[in-house]
Amino acid sequence: MQNITSNTRIIPIFGNPIKHSLSPIMQNAWLIENKLDFIYVAFDIKTKDLKQAVQSIKILNMVGANITVPHKNDVIKYLDVVDKSAKVIGSVNTIVNKNGKLIGYNTDGNGFISDLSSKKIDLRNKTVLVVGAGGASKAVLYALNKLKVKKIYITSRTYTTAKNIAQLYKNISSIEINKVSDDLLQQIDCIINSSTCGMKLDDKLPFEIKKYKNNVILYDLIYNKLTPFKKFAVKHSLKYFSGEGMLINQGAISFEMWTNIKPNTKNTLSLLKKFMR
Repeated sequence: MQNITSNTRIIPIFGNPIKHSLSPIMQNAWLIENKLDFIYVAFDIKTKDLKQAVQSIKILNMVGANITVPHKNDVIKYLDVVDKSAKVIGSVNTIVNKNGKLIGYNTDGNGFISDLSSKKIDLRNKTVLVVGAGGASKAVLYALNKLKVKKIYITSRTYTTAKNIAQLYKNISSIEINKVSDDLLQQIDCIINSSTCGMKLDDKLPFEIKKYKNNVILYDLIYNKLTPFKKFAVKHSLKYFSGEGMLINQGAISFEMWTNIKPNTKNTLSLLKKFMR
């Protein structure tokens, strides 16, 4: 149990919605284990209040912050410095308060790569379909490009956004969501859901999946939800992975940025599972 003192400093996570987040469970466990006088707290922040929320990091001398959906892109304009890779990705999920200067980083990409490695998923020379064009999607695409994936397709309900992202990379093509065809799906080795599809109970798959490779992998950045992608994978006995591993790995990188301590993640997944529905 954490002892709150007059010296205790806050690390917030800003998002909307935020009640589903398991980050406070994970981060506070690491803080306690390392005997740090910090506390990690979730705040439900509307877009119109994001600027003030970010300013509060300085005003209240917070250690830093995590940023999640839907603020990862918008937060950039309120920061003093943005790390080079976060600039390329166009998305920030971690802020470090360094002597009153707010520095933005993106740990999602490296967290994703670490999780793929731990699950022995090798996407080199493979063809991947990424669903979604938000902040998490940009980090995943950046990571896939580093991994030398042969061909990447991106689709999103907001096609213009997907098209603009695709233009940043040579090996990425955008495709309208209603044009994801059987022919395309039969080429795909891995479908990555980086969209919010699955956050609501009544969400449906964004496109029909009738034909597909027998060994196709479905990787869902969403965790702690029975998403349409998970339902499909279970129904057809396909390999499926949800985002707990990425959550843990990106969170561990953020923790080290704030504290200069690498957390022990060995028992983190079993801890999180206690709080999953």
